[in-house]
Amino acid sequence: MSDVELPGSVAGFAFSASSEQAGAFVAACAERAGAVAFWALAKSTGQAAPEPWFRALDLLWEPGPVDDAQVSAVYDELQGLLDDMPDDGGDLDSVAAEAGDVVHSALGLLLWGDPMGATQIALSVAEFAAGLGERAGQDLAAREQAAQERDVQAIEAGTQPDLSALRATAAEDGRYYMAVAAAWHQTPTLRVTATIDRSAVLAKHANAVPHYGVVGRIVEGHDTGKYLRVDRMADLGLQEDGPEAKGVMIRVAGDPDITVDVCAEWAEDWPAVAETFERDGRRVKWS
Repeated sequence: MSDVELPGSVAGFAFSASSEQAGAFVAACAERAGAVAFWALAKSTGQAAPEPWFRALDLLWEPGPVDDAQVSAVYDELQGLLDDMPDDGGDLDSVAAEAGDVVHSALGLLLWGDPMGATQIALSVAEFAAGLGERAGQDLAAREQAAQERDVQAIEAGTQPDLSALRATAAEDGRYYMAVAAAWHQTPTLRVTATIDRSAVLAKHANAVPHYGVVGRIVEGHDTGKYLRVDRMADLGLQEDGPEAKGVMIRVAGDPDITVDVCAEWAEDWPAVAETFERDGRRVKWS
C-alpha cells in the first residue's frame, strides 16, 4: 500500500523529536492498531489474544529508562506469535498480521531508540488503517492521518508528553477501528483491548462529589467502623512517583490519623473510588 502518504507535520516529526517524544508517538500508533490486532487474533483463534501483546503495549507506554532485557524478551515472544499465525491469505489473517506487525515493530523501535524510526511506524499504521478501511468501505486512512497530526501537536505542545491523555485518546481510536473491523467481518466486538473503556463508569458517577484528603468514617459495608481517606497521588509529594504521578490512593485504617493497620488500594479517579464503594457496599460519613 505504497500510495499512502504521511502529513507533512508527521513526516518531519522524527527530525526534531527527542527519543521520549518519538516513543510516545509510536506508542499511540501501536495502541490504535493493537485493538484490531487483539480482536482479529481472538476471532481467528477463538481465544483471547495472548498476554505478550498486552505486555508489549504496557512496555511502550512506560516512562523512563527501557529495560532492554524485558523488552527484548517480549519482542521475541511476539515474533514467535507472528510466525505461527495462519498464512492462508484470508482477510482476517491479513488484518491480524498487519496490525500485529505495527505493535511488534513499535516494540523493536523501543529497543533501537532511533527517533527516525517513528516515521516508518507512522507509515505502517497508516497503511494498516487504509487497508482496513478499503475492506470495510470507510476512509480510515484520513482518520489515521488526522490522529497522527493530533498526536504530534499534543506531544510538541508540552515539555513532556502526557502519556495518560495520549493513551486514552489512542485507545478510543483503537476501539473505533475494532468496531469497524467487527462490522465488516459481521461479528460482535470483543473487549480485548489493553485499556478499558471507562466511559460508562465516568458517566455513572459524573455528579459524585470528591472528598480528597478528607477523613471519613465507614458507617456501612466492608470495614464498618474504620476510617478512610482518599489522596491524589500528585498531592503526596513522593519523589519516586515524579510530578506526573496519576491516580488516587484509598487508605483504610483503624484510626482517624490513618496510621494504624493501614490498607491501601489504588484507583484512577473519584468515579473509580465510587465504584469501589459500591463493590464493598460502603457508605462513608465524611468529617
